[in-house]
Amino acid sequence: MKTCCVSMHSSSRLMATLALLLSMLVPAGLHAQESVPDWAKSTFSAASDRVFDAALASIATLKYEVQEKSTESKIVRFRIGRSAFSWGYLMVLKVSQGENNASGVSIEVYRMRGPGPNGKASLVASGKKEVRKLFQAIEKELESNPQP
Repeated sequence: MKTCCVSMHSSSRLMATLALLLSMLVPAGLHAQESVPDWAKSTFSAASDRVFDAALASIATLKYEVQEKSTESKIVRFRIGRSAFSWGYLMVLKVSQGENNASGVSIEVYRMRGPGPNGKASLVASGKKEVRKLFQAIEKELESNPQP
């Protein structure tokens, strides 16, 4: 009987993780890029756990709003507010373990639409500047907290 309970708990955890991943990958009502462009990908010389921790610290430092995160899957969804050129962005950062103690980071960028039923996403802003700023912050975070 106890085995059954452990199995059901593991199953519900798996379902919750899958639901979180699906909600992170398919945000409704946003304008998405077709695929992750090269400027939204980077490789860091550190293990994926360290890079994910550095990404979370960098997101907090830059005052972006974390909406959901999965430490297990190393995925975080966060929001960047409005600027003079954009209604803001929803971004999904994913960290994957690479070879030789390196980790890959990719960031999906979803541009927020303006107000009203016919609101448009910015044609000028792509999120590239914010992605670069985040990659620089991650690198700085990794350098300031070297591996023991």
